[in-house]
Amino acid sequence: GKLKADPISDPVFKCLLQSTRANRKRRFQRVWEYCSKITICEADEGKDEDELGDATQQKIGHGGCGRIQPAIRKEALKLFSVWKQSKDEDEDSGGMAQSEKRPLPASEVHTILKKITPEDVFTLGLSEDFAQPDWMVLTVLPVPPPQVR
Repeated sequence: GKLKADPISDPVFKCLLQSTRANRKRRFQRVWEYCSKITICEADEGKDEDELGDATQQKIGHGGCGRIQPAIRKEALKLFSVWKQSKDEDEDSGGMAQSEKRPLPASEVHTILKKITPEDVFTLGLSEDFAQPDWMVLTVLPVPPPQVR
């Protein structure tokens, strides 16, 4: 559960966060707009050393996996993840580019939202105390007692 953009390595994203510091609603909207366009989770660069063996200044990376990320689509009350084929796979299949569509159950969405770190919750513009992302999926349905119904 990481954001696709990083304020340390991406100056445009850092400027976006600084400009929306006061308004959480606007921050959430702008972060969503910016990150929805990114389709690949950026991987860290390999560690390089000089010829003399001296370690250079360590660059803090995004910590991503380097994989292509799916597009999430909603049809009626169901969510689907749409995986687009990469260019390498397109050449192997003879030019027939077709995306794969998989159902995304609520249990999987809940586990993904649970993995979001507190730093990313703050970056999104949500409150750690009052609006955790995994709370957005109902796991227990509250039913009042019969006397109140």
